[in-house]
Amino acid sequence: MADAFYIGMDLCPDSTQISFYNDIKREPETVNQLNNKDTYMMPNILFYSIDTGDWYVGSEAAEARFKEEGVILDELYAKANSEDTVEIDGRNYTYKQLFLMMVKMHINSFLYRYEGATVRKLVVTIPDYDKNLFKSLSSLPKELGIVKDNFFITSHLDSGLFYIFNQSPELWVNSVALFDYNAEGLHYYRIDSTRGRDKDVITVSHTDYSEKFNMSLFTGDSILMDATFANICEAEMKEAYISSVFLTGLGFSEKWMNKSRNILCSGRRVFAGQNIYTKGACYRAVGGEYEEFYRKFIIEDEENVDYDIGISNGDEENEVFIPITRGGHQWYNTYGKICVILDDTDTITIIYRNRRTGEEIRESVRLHGIPKRPNKTSKFSLEVEFDNPREGAVVIKDVGFGKLFPTTNKIYRKEFEV
Repeated sequence: MADAFYIGMDLCPDSTQISFYNDIKREPETVNQLNNKDTYMMPNILFYSIDTGDWYVGSEAAEARFKEEGVILDELYAKANSEDTVEIDGRNYTYKQLFLMMVKMHINSFLYRYEGATVRKLVVTIPDYDKNLFKSLSSLPKELGIVKDNFFITSHLDSGLFYIFNQSPELWVNSVALFDYNAEGLHYYRIDSTRGRDKDVITVSHTDYSEKFNMSLFTGDSILMDATFANICEAEMKEAYISSVFLTGLGFSEKWMNKSRNILCSGRRVFAGQNIYTKGACYRAVGGEYEEFYRKFIIEDEENVDYDIGISNGDEENEVFIPITRGGHQWYNTYGKICVILDDTDTITIIYRNRRTGEEIRESVRLHGIPKRPNKTSKFSLEVEFDNPREGAVVIKDVGFGKLFPTTNKIYRKEFEV
């Protein structure tokens, strides 16, 4: 029987990493390059060989470009949604097509190692939300022949949480520090666990040090970089009792930490690795027991929605909250839609309920212009759209009531800021 893999893919502008779930070890395992086993990083480039008519991806593309005549294609991540075309050997390709080809070939380069292997579930993690990138990646399930329910796009922050909270509990019994030092600079995340009203709460605070600490500032001066980072570490470690520290990003791949390492290692565990996000995405792909912390905790960070949005059933004595969307997830991955039938009213009350405190904000929407209909024959759909974790709109549409009372096609949009 062919293997079907849970895969976590860390897709960045310049490189990609892939991890698969190892059923025997019961943990994610990151894939080495076939022709360079010293790194997990697969360059985001394609090469078309005019000599053979073959396509190459990643490190094989980097190697083939020096051996064969052909066309090298890079910066595909930045052009992921571009319909601009490029002619290659007499055929036109859009950059969007080439981007999806590259991603698919990265995955297939792993699957080809196992005869008949397929994707059971794929989670792609990217540095930050990008609308155009999401739009392009939404075509990936069709390209890979997997159902949409087995495909998910998430962020580095979310993947980092999945990785950290699937390590030994002793590592996160107190606060956890995550430093991400990439080409844009240094970002620091402190992850705190506290008691909540009904559930415990994970709070993530983010400090952007990229203007004060980035690769261009030090121009190879590792002593100055170490001293500057040591000052940041010393200040941050005084703010909370840190159980463990995780370091990731290309900036930490070189051996420049001396003074800063001593500060970080004083009374706490320190872990450094370039594959934290891809492994975290793999844990999310597997789900089940690996999502337990998401069920036990309320996650409060800069991406997640902190409230549920819904309506009341209209019964004053036995009021029931009917959710349209549940919070606790990234705003760009929070969806919901319900249909309601109104009973002797032309008003719908929207409820915004804080997930931690239970406090509610209520807003009423009057549905003007709907023709008079008998009770329980006015049907509406309610859908929530988010612009960010705290702002969006509830979209209400008249969907009619069969052939007896056809829709007026009226749409009401109630914008909110919570």
